[in-house]
Amino acid sequence: MKEDKPIDLSAIIVNWNTKELLRNCLRSIYRETKNVILEVILIDNASVDGSPNMVEREFPEVILIKNKQNFGFARANNQGFARAQGRYILIVNPDTEIVDNAFFKMVQYLDSNKDVGATGAKFLYPDGSFQRYYNRFPTFSSIIGRWFLPARLACRLKLVRSYLMLDDNFDRILEVPQPAGACIMVRKDLFVRKNFMDEQFPIFFGDVDLCRRIYKKGLKIVVLPDARIIHYRGKGGLEQGKMPLSLSAEYFISMVDYFAKHEGVIEATVLRLFFSLGFLLRTWLLLMGVILGTKSQEEFKHEVHRVAAFLKKKSSFDSMVAG
Repeated sequence: MKEDKPIDLSAIIVNWNTKELLRNCLRSIYRETKNVILEVILIDNASVDGSPNMVEREFPEVILIKNKQNFGFARANNQGFARAQGRYILIVNPDTEIVDNAFFKMVQYLDSNKDVGATGAKFLYPDGSFQRYYNRFPTFSSIIGRWFLPARLACRLKLVRSYLMLDDNFDRILEVPQPAGACIMVRKDLFVRKNFMDEQFPIFFGDVDLCRRIYKKGLKIVVLPDARIIHYRGKGGLEQGKMPLSLSAEYFISMVDYFAKHEGVIEATVLRLFFSLGFLLRTWLLLMGVILGTKSQEEFKHEVHRVAAFLKKKSSFDSMVAG
């Protein structure tokens, strides 16, 4: 990076115990990014797997921020945003690898299309096949259909298929209201430090909220088929091990909070009621399973904890940090 030239792109990576994935991600960024003045900002959320030491040793050019506790996705990205000098901000997960100068293509598109506020990449599985990981903004109907019907039945409904973009062609430049936060590039000048990522969404729905606010500014978001990213979905950070179980209530709490912010208190309250009843029914069915010997006590206890967290609106993430 030449210091006498303005920085085009600030890539922000939030890491938590993904050492090997992170190493491959950083290697791919520096190997595959050309014709872009780039800075990489890594926020480590108190990893215990040696990630910070690896970065200091192998990637001294990375701007490294080492947190003493896990601040979550939103707050960590805000830390990165406060340090960023680029015209564009890239949120990218450590479980990704860059292919064929993808970042340059995204920068180039934003430079040429002022009506676009953000771009996303085309996600690929490690075997090169397409990974469908995109949504339109959630509506009350699409969420009810998505979460209260069996998956096979839900995916037959037009409103659910539209929400999950199951019938859209990603082989062309496509407007996608909510690309996954695993890789999204935004115009820095749309935000200031205090309103980049809303920290009421510590882990989940922060990317949805960010995209929704871009749309409210009258700008579009598109996914570029030529900007390709390999995504090891389910391998990074909070998706490892049993962490999704301990934070599952957090996802639904954040969903309700998102609806309260963008759709109104009435829809959020009704949605919360639906989820409460659904969780209570699932708990009762698991209890019957324990009695009949078809379910384990561990499954039942987990569901009780999840229901309690959701009903109390107690953040599982806050509990984890406090512990």
